[in-house]
Amino acid sequence: MTDPHYALWVKRSAYFTLTMSLCIVSLKLYASIETNAAAMLASFTDAMLDVLVSGLNFLALRYALKPADDDHRFGHGKAEAVMALFQAAFLTGAAVLLLYQSGSRLFSPEPIQELSQGIGITLVCMLLTTCLVLVQRWIIAKTGSLAVQADSAHYRGDLLMNAAVLMALVLVAQGIWWADAVMTSAIALYLCFNAWQLGGESMRHLLDEELDEPQRQMIIDTLQQLPGVIAADQLRTRQGGPHIFIQLRLVLPDDWSLQQAHDVVDLAEQQIANLFPRADVIIHADPESALPEPELRF
Repeated sequence: MTDPHYALWVKRSAYFTLTMSLCIVSLKLYASIETNAAAMLASFTDAMLDVLVSGLNFLALRYALKPADDDHRFGHGKAEAVMALFQAAFLTGAAVLLLYQSGSRLFSPEPIQELSQGIGITLVCMLLTTCLVLVQRWIIAKTGSLAVQADSAHYRGDLLMNAAVLMALVLVAQGIWWADAVMTSAIALYLCFNAWQLGGESMRHLLDEELDEPQRQMIIDTLQQLPGVIAADQLRTRQGGPHIFIQLRLVLPDDWSLQQAHDVVDLAEQQIANLFPRADVIIHADPESALPEPELRF
């Protein structure tokens, strides 16, 4: 997908997510006030964080999609990873607060009211969240955006959270009063798990971790098929937002002319760019005698 189309779909995702999250949080606020259920309060707290994070994501995406400039030669793509890291921190903080709330409700239970309203609103929120997750999954397939993936992780968790809230309200209606606190604890632990995964993915981008081995192997296989290429050396890869950066040294025969080396390097850059449409590829050509022991000999 070209950069203009990437920007278009990611921005559309941000607008749609923010609109849906505002609807969901309004419903959950009303339900938490009416029911006085800790599990519903947990769900509302997470929804509030989703609204905050979705708004911050919108701002981060606008910055991340800016083209490279004199001060940021590699673009602004890492802003997506920074925002995803903030989301992981928000999730962790929410989880700690919910664990405290669940412990308080377990030892000092409070009456829960308007259970039928709480159950109905939870079902509506599940329907809205399902629609949102399906739209986000479609956009992720088209763009691979880390920011949209982070948002989607939240809302996939919300589906399980809403199911847990629904189960808690049904059990409380049957007289099992401790179900509210237990489900709140389960939600908090699930938020911690999501935060751990999201934080790990963010750090992978921020610390310039190499591309996955299958992707690196695709590059190596492409280089092996080029005419006259003897070896490759110092293959380095990293990803910043939607952009991939690839650099390497290509080992060519000593007796080749400068024009021959130039043509093969151009061909290599073009074929690697075909594998990764948003890649920035830099290849340096070396004679075989200059690199007697390359990392990858073909």
